[in-house]
Amino acid sequence: MSRKDARRLAIFLVLALVLVLAAGAVFDRKTLCHYTLGVNGFYNEPENSLDVLALGSSRMYCTLDPLVLHHDTGLRAYLLSTQQQPLTASYYYLKEALKTQRPQIVLLEASIVSRPDSASGEAELRDALDPMHWSANKAGLIRAMVPAGQRSSYYFNFIKYHQRWKDLSAKDFDFSWLKSRDPWRGYIYLTPQRGADCRQWSYDEVEAVPLPEENLELLRAIDALAKENGAQLALLLVPNEMAEEDLGSYKSLHAFCESEGIALLDLNLVYDELGLDNALDYFAEGHFNVCGSPKVPRYIGAWLTESFRPAVTADPLDAELAARYEKLVAPHEREIEQRAA
Repeated sequence: MSRKDARRLAIFLVLALVLVLAAGAVFDRKTLCHYTLGVNGFYNEPENSLDVLALGSSRMYCTLDPLVLHHDTGLRAYLLSTQQQPLTASYYYLKEALKTQRPQIVLLEASIVSRPDSASGEAELRDALDPMHWSANKAGLIRAMVPAGQRSSYYFNFIKYHQRWKDLSAKDFDFSWLKSRDPWRGYIYLTPQRGADCRQWSYDEVEAVPLPEENLELLRAIDALAKENGAQLALLLVPNEMAEEDLGSYKSLHAFCESEGIALLDLNLVYDELGLDNALDYFAEGHFNVCGSPKVPRYIGAWLTESFRPAVTADPLDAELAARYEKLVAPHEREIEQRAA
């Protein structure tokens, strides 16, 4: 093959790849919980502007409102959380985030620790993988979690979603989100109220259930990666209706964190201090709605401040976050206070 032909072939292959990736952006499903906006928005945040990077499952993105956290503590946070996010995904999300950010604290919602990562299904993998930008970390996550022979549609979403062509709308051709920042910084704003059965627990009479060794190794890897980059790892357990069946695993997690020197905030043990109302503050399955979520980040923020003494320095982003709080959060909080009066 001549150099001229080789050059033409290379140009053709590059154009073909661009077209496939562009088609993937069009046909990619737009999830109910806007992972596309939330995860993509992270890439548009100013470099080295975060104090706290939050990872984990839906219990994280329905619990920690970064605007409330910033209002109360001055800490700047972003949530890279997805539905039932596997720990392997949390590890690769952390690697990806560290390319542009140097957080002081990595906060990981750890209720998923009772389930082996190998048990993750396609829905969880898609939610974690689809919104992540193309990078060596995305490729690494695919190789780590998707069996050989099943990876092509994860590398190229068009293979999975091309049958959506009948459902395409103008929104699918609007790519403004590529340059957008998520005003909620990864938090999911849920308004419906559906009662929940959550309460405070104790581990005194609970028998510890061993955690999957693969998960313990992943937690060690996440901890090591955080430390290598000047951050401290903290684990979080959020109250939920299914906590009772996982209490044995949570007890083992406490023992693991103590042995590894990892901080753990278990809100199941301090539930009564949170001031939550089971009838008003939940959306479903122990996920907080907008009534409940402001109460919990205030507790988390106080714990982070006391436990880690993070340095809070002035940043141009502060005024923007304060304005977002006043516009998006404060009016609803005032309404809640008026109803309670």
